[in-house]
Amino acid sequence: MSRRTALAAISPVASEQWGMVTAGQARRLGVSRQDLNRLVDDGTLAIADQATRVYRLTGAPEDPDLDPLRAAWLQLGDAQSWQERTTAPDLIISHRSAAHLRGLGDLIPHEHEFYATTRMRPRRHDIKLRVRSQISPDSWEISGGLPARTVPAILDDLLSDGEDESAVAQVVRDALALGLLRDEALNAIVAPYAVVYGHTNGDEFAQVLTGKGTSR
Repeated sequence: MSRRTALAAISPVASEQWGMVTAGQARRLGVSRQDLNRLVDDGTLAIADQATRVYRLTGAPEDPDLDPLRAAWLQLGDAQSWQERTTAPDLIISHRSAAHLRGLGDLIPHEHEFYATTRMRPRRHDIKLRVRSQISPDSWEISGGLPARTVPAILDDLLSDGEDESAVAQVVRDALALGLLRDEALNAIVAPYAVVYGHTNGDEFAQVLTGKGTSR
């Protein structure tokens, strides 16, 4: 396949995916690994972060903050299209990664965290997968073009992991400020974790997290 034909084949897909395309998606379009290597050699494509089976069009705008997460998500999907993976997702961004994606709090993701409906072997040390055979439809939504946990679900993830109370509080306050969380919903979300965090009940814990109460 000529360089021009290969580029024409992958460009529409890359335009939907932050300028990126996977080797599997390219193969599905009839673009071989050899064709991709030629595009890398002439500088048209570059390897996206650590995702060795994900390529980026070198002229596409970059986002150093989110591109590594995007590339990891793409790599785990192999040949599936963005539409297929967001219509019925089998991989949902979770925990710190989801909070970071949505601009909530100050927790730094040291790994790319996902819920997956099946076991996967990414062969990368910076990806953490938690397997759930069923992912509730109301526990995720599209955020920034990626399937990610909703704000209530993110809070549940962080609290179940025992994240620091002050860090969770910042996530709560950011979510409230952005209109992504309602005060009246917070009590029910945090109630199951109140005693573990040293609070009498969900109402007291919610007050502390919002800054309206006193932390112990």
